[in-house]
Amino acid sequence: MKRALLFILFAGLVGVSPGASAQDDAIAWQGRTADGTTIHFDPRHLARPAILLFWATWCPYCEALMPYVQHVQDAAGRDRLDVYAIDIKDDGDPVKTLRGRKLGFTPILDGDAIADRYAVQGTPGLFLVDARGKIIYRRSGGDAPEKVEQALRAKLHLAAPTR
Repeated sequence: MKRALLFILFAGLVGVSPGASAQDDAIAWQGRTADGTTIHFDPRHLARPAILLFWATWCPYCEALMPYVQHVQDAAGRDRLDVYAIDIKDDGDPVKTLRGRKLGFTPILDGDAIADRYAVQGTPGLFLVDARGKIIYRRSGGDAPEKVEQALRAKLHLAAPTR
């Protein structure tokens, strides 16, 4: 309970600035994965919806949120939803951290420039982009992980969790 209250209190201090909002067009970017592959994110040509999760290895709020995003990805299926874990403001090992937490997201390394384009000022920042390239949800500072999962599931038309 104490951890949840701290999360709610401090999560409002970080996250996404008033830059991109719901129903804005997503912004194209490119980033590098751990194996050196370049990902070209073009919101005009998406095969499926995507979650852009801006995070850092040192961020306790990211650590709390990420399992809930994983639940959404698992419920949707990898063939119906892409999740990009865009590492920002970090000098840790994001690939090792994702692997250690058993998260199946596509890691994007050194994503500070991408975060700047989306006006992300802190972590975690999260955007849900639909297949037409529209931002249909963004995490607001202070949104608890459970609330984020519920909103993502609603926007993606996924059933509520049965845990």
